[in-house]
Amino acid sequence: MPNMDILNLEERFEQLKDETNKEDLLLLVKEFKRNHFPNVLTKSAEYRKKYRDQKQLVNLLLLLEAVCHAQIGEYKQSSVILQTLYAKAEGMTGSELVTYGELAFMSDYKLARKILSDAVRRMEAEAEADRIKLARGYLVLGEAEEKLEKFTRAIKYYKQGLTYFQEDDIRDKYMILYLHFKIGMLYSAKNEHEEAIDYLEKAVELAGENFEMKINSLVSLAKIYGSKSENEKAYPYLQESLSLLEESSLSESFIHAEALIEMAFYHFDQAKLDEAAPYYQRAINLYKKLPGRDNRKVGMVYMQYAYCLEHKKKADKHQAGVSYEKAIEQLEKTKDRELLENAYADVIAFFDATNNTKKKRMYENKFVKMVNG
Repeated sequence: MPNMDILNLEERFEQLKDETNKEDLLLLVKEFKRNHFPNVLTKSAEYRKKYRDQKQLVNLLLLLEAVCHAQIGEYKQSSVILQTLYAKAEGMTGSELVTYGELAFMSDYKLARKILSDAVRRMEAEAEADRIKLARGYLVLGEAEEKLEKFTRAIKYYKQGLTYFQEDDIRDKYMILYLHFKIGMLYSAKNEHEEAIDYLEKAVELAGENFEMKINSLVSLAKIYGSKSENEKAYPYLQESLSLLEESSLSESFIHAEALIEMAFYHFDQAKLDEAAPYYQRAINLYKKLPGRDNRKVGMVYMQYAYCLEHKKKADKHQAGVSYEKAIEQLEKTKDRELLENAYADVIAFFDATNNTKKKRMYENKFVKMVNG
């Protein structure tokens, strides 16, 4: 969620600009906008010495340096700067601290959590705290907990953030939708399915014309019901998501492949192999185009697709063999011994049944080598 724009550099420099520093500050803004972060770091350090009597400017330059270090992967240096500034932040408002926390999120999730926890406490104690800023503080705090895999805490903070958005304010509608989706997904990650379903169904209801969020929520609901072996409940969500996907910006994306796999398994689980095969085939074709795919998942999809081709009414043994081999190719990358043992056994049985002695022996040798390795 946080990004380098949260510093509002131009606006902040405008407030501190005078005849002595305006040319230098203008140069920094230009270099920053061009993503010339090493240049910004060099110039900023120089200007901190040059304008050391201008305390506010020096602090802002340090914040700028923290951002630049984070942008070039120097997370430790960024974190050290922010820790130093936070140590002197006793007199700051909660709203000001939220910005520090958002910047810390770029480099150090634990530091972000520490700063933002302090920030929201201060804002809660303020008589007229900025509602949106306080909500944002809770959201980024939730993000930090999520990154640290503290899902229960993340849910708690997302829920607190949600209370500061107003359903009748059009500006808040997206964030209300987004938070219902996020909370639903976190409950799903914790296998707390009933809570996940409640929030994701609300997200579908709120999504309206936001088809991306609606599709993601629908597919997530289908996967939850699928994991509970309640495939009949999953089916309507899959139907709706696939009908929306074809004309959406998510067409041919990872979530599209996920929906196709879920629909394929819906048919596979009922032994409707002729119906399942086209969904598996299309999912595989999509996965081939997608970066960062999960070898285990792709391997299992190939295995199920191969089984469909082998056993459907008009069996295609040749293509089944090709798919079984592609499955093994993917699963061998996982280093999952138990999974590979079962896959090798299935593939050996297939080549035995189709009288392909050469292939059968090859996979038997692979199996023996793995067992004795």
